[in-house]
Amino acid sequence: MIICPICQHSLSLQDKQWSCDNGHCFDQAKECYTNLLAVQHKHSKQPGDSKAMLQARQNFLNQGHFEFLANAINQVISQYSVQSIVDLGCGEGYYTQAIQRQQSNANPVIGIDIAKDGIRMAAKRCKQAQFFVASNHRLPIADNSIDFTVRVFAPSDNQELLRISKAKSYLLKVVPGAMHLSKLRTLLYKDLQAHSEQAEVMDGWHLLEQQKIAQTSRLNRADMNALCMMTPFAWKKNKELEQHLELSDKFEMDFEFVLQLYQRD
Repeated sequence: MIICPICQHSLSLQDKQWSCDNGHCFDQAKECYTNLLAVQHKHSKQPGDSKAMLQARQNFLNQGHFEFLANAINQVISQYSVQSIVDLGCGEGYYTQAIQRQQSNANPVIGIDIAKDGIRMAAKRCKQAQFFVASNHRLPIADNSIDFTVRVFAPSDNQELLRISKAKSYLLKVVPGAMHLSKLRTLLYKDLQAHSEQAEVMDGWHLLEQQKIAQTSRLNRADMNALCMMTPFAWKKNKELEQHLELSDKFEMDFEFVLQLYQRD
């Protein structure tokens, strides 16, 4: 199922090393993840989310604020009999771990992210899954081998999705709901615009169902700082937001997500 990023031949794991018939070898790190991102496919020295952003996300998610989303993802997956699952853009592995815990079969969930620091953190979090540093646009996964793909806020290439997915397989996309983080965004933008909840039309896929889930949570200052740091809002902090964070100890925040389930044609 895992393929060589250089020649696309199958990789097999032996003695903590993945290798193909053409002699290309990739060592597992001590945390048991493997870097399959070829140097020529890197567009920066450290692609993907920064270590600080990933650490903030881990700190925030570990408080359980998005457990309701992880449960909803598992509820969707549990409707179907699947053997192979991949979590694209898995980051530090919070949702990968949640999915792995619910799987009754012996097959490990595959987590993919371009950020090496994220994959390292994910591998430490969940020993049962398989984690690889790779680009969602060049997935180290064999053709027609995946039953279920999960994308939580992660970009990807549709042709790659079609290539790795079996016929009649499933794709679950999680996108922000219309009013997700509206209280936070109000402090950053003069004109608050709702996120679009319109399902993307994707060649080779048809939409089976769409559901919205929401929860209002009370955050302490540490959680709020982590929330700001783990999102693109980290680059948009203004004086109003910084003052709001300094003066308050408790924050009420609206979380809203849309789960869009597709099936391959």
